[in-house]
Amino acid sequence: MFPLKNISHLKLLEIVARVNFFKHLTVGERELLLNSSTCYKCYKDKFVQKEDDLNRNFYIVLSGKVAITKNGTDKVVGHVSVGEFIGESSFINKHRKSASAKAVEDSIILCIDQDALRGLPGQVKDKCKDAIIEGMASRIVYLTDLNSA
Repeated sequence: MFPLKNISHLKLLEIVARVNFFKHLTVGERELLLNSSTCYKCYKDKFVQKEDDLNRNFYIVLSGKVAITKNGTDKVVGHVSVGEFIGESSFINKHRKSASAKAVEDSIILCIDQDALRGLPGQVKDKCKDAIIEGMASRIVYLTDLNSA
């Protein structure tokens, strides 16, 4: 992944405004979060994260699509699209990544790490945590429906 430098801050704010994860944040709170995070361009067939990576980064897909694989295989077990995220488990629990994620198409990825979140006001942190919980709950419902069909 490469740091995204050729996009204006205003354009990035516009992109973020369309992403469900940020719906409870005010414009000012979104700006605070963007200022403390890093935005990357991940080209098709390049990894966002690899299984067993040891970092506490949390990634939100702002554009594009990412395939999820496990156990070092190329077998896709799922996809992550705009507004969805990966890396939440290691972000919360401080352990290695449990899956690999590779861009299916050129994608823009917002990376939030623990240090960035720690430096934000409590209200912004709480809203981010709520968005993570909401996203994880949606994923559980989706996977339950998928497996019961």
